[in-house]
Amino acid sequence: EVEAAGGEGLILRHPTAAHRGGRTTDVLKVKSKKDDEALVIGHEPGKGKHEGRLGALLCKLRSGVTFKVGTGFSDAEREDPPPVGSVVTFQYFELTEARVPRFPAYQRVRPDVAASDFR
Repeated sequence: EVEAAGGEGLILRHPTAAHRGGRTTDVLKVKSKKDDEALVIGHEPGKGKHEGRLGALLCKLRSGVTFKVGTGFSDAEREDPPPVGSVVTFQYFELTEARVPRFPAYQRVRPDVAASDFR
């Protein structure tokens, strides 16, 4: 209902907590996530602590929209990332007006999904 009305999610407050401004552990913001599959079309090198490893996957949706997925990887996955041409599942919060996933996070490789499904 909240999202259908244009809201992002719910704010849950501990029932005995007094109201106070700023960040607190007494309040939790809960937002739903969506998931989808994308074709890996490239690798972007890492920077900083990820130098010499994967920084982000360059991905393409079935619609042809391209974007980067740079979070959600284990250290082992950054050392040996999903190969170009593989299909991966990722989670995101919403699509932007340009239909690009917002805050995409890697989940897993999908060997059961054909790369030919992507333009």
